[in-house]
Amino acid sequence: MSTLRVVGELPLPVDPGHAWEVFARVEDWPVWDWMGSRDAAWVDGDPWTVGARLRLGHRPFTFVGVVTVADPPRVVVWEAPGLGIQGHHAFRFPARPGGCAIRSEETFTGPGARLLRPLVRWYWRRQMLAFRRHLARTPPPGGGTPPESGVGRPPDPRGG
Repeated sequence: MSTLRVVGELPLPVDPGHAWEVFARVEDWPVWDWMGSRDAAWVDGDPWTVGARLRLGHRPFTFVGVVTVADPPRVVVWEAPGLGIQGHHAFRFPARPGGCAIRSEETFTGPGARLLRPLVRWYWRRQMLAFRRHLARTPPPGGGTPPESGVGRPPDPRGG
């Protein structure tokens, strides 16, 4: 059995509460992440509560994750099996100077999990940049001007 762990974060020009508010709208995931979240939807349970079930991915490769930790915007975690591999996905929104970051921590365990490294690294970068672009087009609570989109350079999530 092999394990792959990938951790990375991307700066965002908004406070953690606003970043979480936008991220939490699962119904909008297909708008900004059409490739990996085309069929994202809540299956059952109250959104973002422990035990809630969330459909992820896109046909024909959808899978159902179960929320195991829910303390937004500090951290949300879900676990989901797929293609013989168990995935553990954590998202955090820590405060940073000038805003916050979206931090993704993913662990995949199962036969061949390490072989996913190139795909996961490519997808992680694409997904996080897509979220930041979507966030830049989303007005803050109470209206106003959306944040600027050109903050920081994304890290190369090498994982370890």
